[in-house]
Amino acid sequence: METVKVTKVDSPSVSRTWSDVTLLYDGQFHDPDEVDEEIENIHSQVPELVDVEVIGQSYLGRNITCLRITNEMNPVQKAKTLVVAHHHGREQITVELALRFILRLVNGYGVDDTITEYVDTQEIFVIPTLNPDALDVVVNDGNHWLRKNLHPYDNDGDGLVSEDDVEDVDGDGHISQFYVYEKATPSDNPSGLEYDYVYYEGIDNDGDGQTNEDEVGLVDLNRNYADFWSLGGPGSDYENVTTQVYHGTAPFSEPETQAFRDFALQHRFAMAYSLHSGINATFFVQDTSSIWVEPSLYYSMMEDYREVLPEDYNYYLGYSSGGVDREAALPGGWGEWMYYSRGCTVPITFEVYTNASADTPKAYVQIVNNSTHVVWEWKNIFGYFNPVEAYINALWTELSPAFDYLLATTPRMDITITGSSGGVSAGSEVVLATLMESKSRRLGSKEPIYVLGPDNSTMASSMIIGPEQTLTPQITITLPADLNDTGLTIRFGNNYTGYVTFHLSVGFESTVPLDPLLVIGIGAGAVVVLVAVVYWKKNT
Repeated sequence: METVKVTKVDSPSVSRTWSDVTLLYDGQFHDPDEVDEEIENIHSQVPELVDVEVIGQSYLGRNITCLRITNEMNPVQKAKTLVVAHHHGREQITVELALRFILRLVNGYGVDDTITEYVDTQEIFVIPTLNPDALDVVVNDGNHWLRKNLHPYDNDGDGLVSEDDVEDVDGDGHISQFYVYEKATPSDNPSGLEYDYVYYEGIDNDGDGQTNEDEVGLVDLNRNYADFWSLGGPGSDYENVTTQVYHGTAPFSEPETQAFRDFALQHRFAMAYSLHSGINATFFVQDTSSIWVEPSLYYSMMEDYREVLPEDYNYYLGYSSGGVDREAALPGGWGEWMYYSRGCTVPITFEVYTNASADTPKAYVQIVNNSTHVVWEWKNIFGYFNPVEAYINALWTELSPAFDYLLATTPRMDITITGSSGGVSAGSEVVLATLMESKSRRLGSKEPIYVLGPDNSTMASSMIIGPEQTLTPQITITLPADLNDTGLTIRFGNNYTGYVTFHLSVGFESTVPLDPLLVIGIGAGAVVVLVAVVYWKKNT
């Protein structure tokens, strides 16, 4: 008797043919050219797992490159996760961690079963630098104050742009910041000092009698996204071109954020990291009232991070009235745009490093103390955002569990068809008994599980699967054509979980009656429990 035979289409793991890949420039901070060399070297050695795409260009025309690490033998869309590094120029340690994350994936594949499973079942996207112009200035020119992109601007209105920036005048490898205090009477100020102004090491390059008045850099890329951008209104630091958080003339005014936007619009991420430095913290998205937008989920994940992060990160994760110790929804922030505009449930701003001793009283040297003023010098801007080069690999070792957590939490589904019944001709209904298992501890399918036909049309849908949940829904599809020799290929999943492929063909089986099947379905917004007696045809 003709019946429907269902076969799961599994793709094999890639046979590893490569030796461990090492960095060409290990133990140092990479400039953008060296980042490009590393990308090409990794891709050339492991093309079976690594795909490279230039997603756009920086203001000065440098490539912004994204690597996709996945099992290329399986062309079906998989669950997707993302790491984007280096929105801010002086935070170059984030570039180093992104590169080492890539190496962990390609070197662990075929050796570590867990890493192999992640790469087989996920598409892992990594953007090592979103701000390559600033990376060049920071690494090669030693300007570790540069946070913004290199969009030029005539700060002093002299018709020239970016011509009078901070400089290392004394050649000690640091650009100093000087804090000037005016001496006051104790009755006016108990400390005896009144803050006056701050200035930076440099010279008068344009001969106008002023120093450092036309800096390099204009827009804070992490204030240039669309959501809540208008909160930074007139009179705010976001509107002032000279501040470190200037948000640009409009959302996505900068080519760097345009490149990320156009890339992200092509993908759906349930969880993603944006890497920063300057603090040890893991920031979740908040609303305008400083409340986490997913309080229950984020609280659970916060507890997870207490287990996977070094102990000195945890105190920045404090849960107070549903929020953490930072301002409310960040105007123009990456995380806000990812959550509100792209449906990313957990976009995390992951602050990977700070040196607490770099900004203490001991780090300031008093260089002037006369009858009217006191001046302190601070040289440690580099150490505040970045470790010494010798510590880069050790920092990666400390933080790599947080990157493993990203992969473990990305929602994937294991789907099995345990039985089938129905006709084999066009228009016949086929009933599929399924076993759907969420493999993420914290994130489920977010949307219903869909059944897609060969033309990507939706043939049926099932319920939303919760984190670590196993369900057995019964799904009915209608055959669009006869099941002939070629059969019919269908896919189960959605854009968050990725898809599992099955092939339907004609089988010849005897009918075997089974016990009544308890089926859980969803109708009209309510959960309905149905008991159906089905005579299943056992497949060979």
